[in-house]
Amino acid sequence: MRALLVHNENAGTDPIPRTEIEEVVRRAGITPHYCAHGEDDLCAALAGAFDLVIAAGGDGTVADVVSQLETVEKPIGILPLGGSNNIANALGVDGDWRTIPARWRLDDWSRLDRCEADGPWGRKPFVEGLGSGVLTDAVDEVDEEPDTPEEKQANGRAAFRKALEKATPFFCKIETADWAWEGDCLMIELLNIQYVGSRLALGAGASPDDGLLDIVRVTPDLRAPLLDWALHPDASPCPIPPLRAPAVRLTVHERPFRVDDRSPNEHLAGSVDVMVRPRWVRVLKLGEAAQ
Repeated sequence: MRALLVHNENAGTDPIPRTEIEEVVRRAGITPHYCAHGEDDLCAALAGAFDLVIAAGGDGTVADVVSQLETVEKPIGILPLGGSNNIANALGVDGDWRTIPARWRLDDWSRLDRCEADGPWGRKPFVEGLGSGVLTDAVDEVDEEPDTPEEKQANGRAAFRKALEKATPFFCKIETADWAWEGDCLMIELLNIQYVGSRLALGAGASPDDGLLDIVRVTPDLRAPLLDWALHPDASPCPIPPLRAPAVRLTVHERPFRVDDRSPNEHLAGSVDVMVRPRWVRVLKLGEAAQ
């Protein structure tokens, strides 16, 4: 079995070297063909004749593979090496990455929807979510040099709470085919999966395979309950029930948008059309390891 191995050599707080990943993959009976994420031509590599594509890295690496894969019948195997691993966790891919390749079966996969946003900066694909407000502002509060994944997650969650505490309202307009809303928000998120940021399950009940965006709208009156939840976000569901739609026009003025984990242009605001793309991808599930 031949695989394209797309690897981010800087993923996580303790990066895993290429040679170690290739050794584990070979032990699972897979012949890897290496592609350095961020250095090699990913689009050209993805067009190669492989049985599967392995995304070895954090959410950025996984999202780039998911978004750019044209042969969507070709399954993707995720080796979660990042700090948050939101996409992997949303699909039930967790645990020691070294055990994962031996548990893949090419005919055992989950559907993962892909999204795109057409805004002032042009068209951008994404996998996790798009938003504006608190979560976008929290990026400026994070300690960028954590020593462990646990410290990185704790720092990110502390930054989220700090940004939420001092957030000021901004005007937001949401338009779908069936309903519309406008008013003041502290945060607006259009999510494809339940996790975002430092593995915060803001999209309570979000499904990565339902063809819908989960719309999490945080108005000023919801600041207190969201702050209470954010103290222990793994202990209970997010108290803000999402609305859902397959396509949304979102208008925000004087605030930057965030697409997945970065802003396409922090100086551009306005209206953005967001939709679930018609062609989804296959992500390999974790079966029982071969004896």
